[in-house]
Amino acid sequence: MKVDENMKYKKEDIQFNTTIILDKDNKCLRFSFGGNGDLYWTIFCKDNDEEKNFYITKDNMEIYELFEKLFIDIDTLNIFDDDNISLANEKDNYRQNNFSKYNELYDEVNNTITWYSDETSHEVANYLKIIKEEDAFKIEFHTQPYIGNYEEDFHSENYIPIRFRNSGSYYAPFNVIFMRMYNDMKQINYDNKNEFIRKKKMD
Repeated sequence: MKVDENMKYKKEDIQFNTTIILDKDNKCLRFSFGGNGDLYWTIFCKDNDEEKNFYITKDNMEIYELFEKLFIDIDTLNIFDDDNISLANEKDNYRQNNFSKYNELYDEVNNTITWYSDETSHEVANYLKIIKEEDAFKIEFHTQPYIGNYEEDFHSENYIPIRFRNSGSYYAPFNVIFMRMYNDMKQINYDNKNEFIRKKKMD
């Protein structure tokens, strides 16, 4: 399975945590698991004036397919990756009881997922948009103006982090889907032949 030679894929294992790094066009997208038990997506740009976005294309099919699954799982409320647990009536009840949060998270009409960082208050938090285009996923990172009496979110001219809490997330239980995607991404290897291969799982 050939991949975009211009995009570098790397994994850094530190103790029990793994950071996944996608590097292309002077931009770096990092998926990391923090010591606080939470997931982080962070974009780094070498040029401060660069737009804070990153593209995943079909040239990187293994990763592209994980983003496709992310959209499908959020659309179908496949939280636990088990149809016996996430029954249709439970999904309908969730949509009704969490209408505003779900519609903010997932815009079916515009094929967009939006996640406000769990780092601080919604009003000032950094936020992430994942837009499904015809042959690519565009990942946008945004900041918000500071408002007095709120705790300001972390960011600089060349990086923006997004936090996905695994306890107490604003969008719970959808953090489970993002963690599953991260764990699946860890199983991808990048060999010397410029191909993605999956590690064999331990019995």
